[in-house]
Amino acid sequence: MLGTSEERLEKAIFLENRGYIKEAKVHYEFLKQNIPVLDVNALMRICEFYKTQDEDAIVFQAAKIGIKKAGKLKTFIPYFLYSWKNKQEGTEELEWALKQPGMEILLEEQLLLIRMLFDNEKVQEAYMYSIELIDKVEREFYNNPSTNGLYIDALLNLIEMEYQFENFTQARFHLRKLIFLKAEKLMRVDDIINWAVILDEISEFAIREDAEHLIDKVSNDLKIIINFYRNLKKSTLPKSFIKIMKNSVFKEPLLENKRKVFVFLINKISGKSDWYLGIEEVRKSLPHDLLMTLLYSEFLRTNHPELLSEFWQTEFPKHADKKEAIRAFWNFSKKENVKLEQEKDVDFSVTFFGGGEEIGGTSILISVKNHHILLDAGMHLNKDIYHPDYSPLFSKGLSFEDIDALLITHAHLDHTGAVPFIHKQRSELPTYTTDATKQLMKLLLLDSARIASEKNMNFYNEEDVLTSLLSITDVEFYETFTIPSKEAEWKVTYYPSGHIIGAGSIHLEIEEVSILFTGDYSVEDQNTVEGLVLPPDLKVDVVITESTYGFLPTTASVKREIQEKLFIESIKRTTENNGTMLIPAFAVGRAQEILLVIKEAFKEGRYLPFDLYVDGRVTEVCKVYQRYSEQGRFINPKFYQNEESDSIFFGGGIQPAQEIYSNRQGSKYFFNDFMEEYILAGNNCIIASSGMLSENSASSRYAERLIADSRNTISFTGYMDYLSQGYKVLQKSKSTNENIVEINNIEKELKAKIESFRLSAHASREQIVHLVTRLQPKQVFLMHGEHTKRYQSNQTIVSGEKIYPSLIELLSSIDEIEVIPAFNSETYFLNKEG
Repeated sequence: MLGTSEERLEKAIFLENRGYIKEAKVHYEFLKQNIPVLDVNALMRICEFYKTQDEDAIVFQAAKIGIKKAGKLKTFIPYFLYSWKNKQEGTEELEWALKQPGMEILLEEQLLLIRMLFDNEKVQEAYMYSIELIDKVEREFYNNPSTNGLYIDALLNLIEMEYQFENFTQARFHLRKLIFLKAEKLMRVDDIINWAVILDEISEFAIREDAEHLIDKVSNDLKIIINFYRNLKKSTLPKSFIKIMKNSVFKEPLLENKRKVFVFLINKISGKSDWYLGIEEVRKSLPHDLLMTLLYSEFLRTNHPELLSEFWQTEFPKHADKKEAIRAFWNFSKKENVKLEQEKDVDFSVTFFGGGEEIGGTSILISVKNHHILLDAGMHLNKDIYHPDYSPLFSKGLSFEDIDALLITHAHLDHTGAVPFIHKQRSELPTYTTDATKQLMKLLLLDSARIASEKNMNFYNEEDVLTSLLSITDVEFYETFTIPSKEAEWKVTYYPSGHIIGAGSIHLEIEEVSILFTGDYSVEDQNTVEGLVLPPDLKVDVVITESTYGFLPTTASVKREIQEKLFIESIKRTTENNGTMLIPAFAVGRAQEILLVIKEAFKEGRYLPFDLYVDGRVTEVCKVYQRYSEQGRFINPKFYQNEESDSIFFGGGIQPAQEIYSNRQGSKYFFNDFMEEYILAGNNCIIASSGMLSENSASSRYAERLIADSRNTISFTGYMDYLSQGYKVLQKSKSTNENIVEINNIEKELKAKIESFRLSAHASREQIVHLVTRLQPKQVFLMHGEHTKRYQSNQTIVSGEKIYPSLIELLSSIDEIEVIPAFNSETYFLNKEG
């Protein structure tokens, strides 16, 4: 008898340690036949021995069993990766490893697996995993600065992928974190400088005081480029240096093409009339280069001016985070878009009653001479007084009787929640909005009145809501209408803003002043509505624009389709692990988008592979959206060309929870019954209002029961006020110190996974810059955002705005425009001091 597996292993190790490899292999061969039942130690010895024998298939098999059986990822991943590479297994095995329980805390191993996916042409999959990884790595670096090596590796990995996907603004954002990293934390300087050259950020690195010391070990070609930018900064280019730049041949093809661009610049600066000879050929090799873009624009201006417009519309979005590009695009647009002449001072002012430096209570008074019009009347969601502060109106010597009309952009409560309050101040005030907005307002305002009544709040009632809605006149997109105002009249046109169904941007004209109020807007198409549509020849003097995501870096810059795929993968992971995915969502707009994203992802099957319930106001809002889709109005037609279901939002495993339980008196089946019998068993997805997990909302009731179970996930998909319950849960999930959260005034242990995705219906920072630069107003007011917040960089030598300049910093690079971050209760003037 040769003995049991344990005895065989002991003999194999004994013989191997003494160099008797053949004899040891006899025992290992026996063990090999029993790999599925071996313990961790035996599997590890199998991996180590057969690695020396170059028998990668056995190593791979043992490593996979070790990962599955014992969860010893740290032990077996190195064997797994080694054998996978040699055995040339499929990339699905790499994704299998990435999804194993426990992998989420092994950051270095994740990065290795991601790089293998990327190197094996699974670029999109690698990118999605990289986006998930970087948040964890940055959090780890913040808590433990000694992990700078992993931090740099992960950022360089993501920069390469962002560049490949042509997300240049996002690539530069990540690169700047490295360019300005403290010297003692810097590693891989040559790679960082190389990317700085490619992404036109080398001038920032070149002005570091310690740059000369840091570049000692980089290639001579990179040193030449850095010195070139140093000389440019000093406005001097010595002849000897020009000769070096013109006559050198760089080893790396990309750097060599970049050198040729520098030569074009040198020739242009030198005043050569034929400086651009050969520029079209070089541009083919560097189509996304910023310096090439600026030079090529000058070439087109001289030689092919008819191509300039199309060129800039394509190229500017790639570089809307760079002040050089903004100024160049402005100068180009200035000749293409001649605005209204305003030679004289105009008696114009704008007063922000709410929605200036914060999100909530949007209400803006536009005054031109003695004409006054009110834009939106929103409510504050987290303040004792729900309506905006209208005292500045009275301070101006005005009253609600002096206002010509109220114009409403869209239905969200932060834009409409005070409409009944305004109506009580002046019941005959003309009010205008789209029919869809009015229908949604009815749902939201009645619900707000009900909640206020239950809490005994000083609020409006159901009758107030219904009478205020009766005063609203419907408007159609693109159709200009007039509003009388003393001896003049307002010309008003609504344009689709792409935010939610019925949402519009408002163009106003009176007394030769042209004003655009964007409201909340989305440039990109969504499933439910198409993006912002404005006339190409629109001329404005003043733009009032939302800036929700204009001041902080967010994953809004990541392409929407990638965000959606990451979101769907999270749902799959949760439900396949027999957990429940809770998605707190705004009832209007966001919830409907999420439903259609999910339906589209699983469209191959008649039913979803999990149960999906909607709860809160979501159900009724879906019915409004359904009604308008049946009329062919407001809904993005692309999504419904192949729609066979009678209901866009329901069916196929999607059901309103209110059809199963009721908390009304006399009900025999309550919410707790529903949780026990339907939800807690797992394999569910829930979309419930509110999006910020407001206290005692539908979503917070679910969170209260789900948050203490590690199988579950809570996924936020939009903006959250820093005072909201959802924001506090999200921030607590990022903390390593404590795991107790408060939900509906009840303390809970945080075990569920907390995630945040940007399935946003708001414009990104770059899209706002693009819009303003194209319209070329005299003034731009930034509102509906957080003006004083800035990105907080980690272990860097500069402040956050250097890494992520806000809208204020970017737009202020244009001398011809006045950029005004609006604050509540303030009045601002055009062409004269306020």
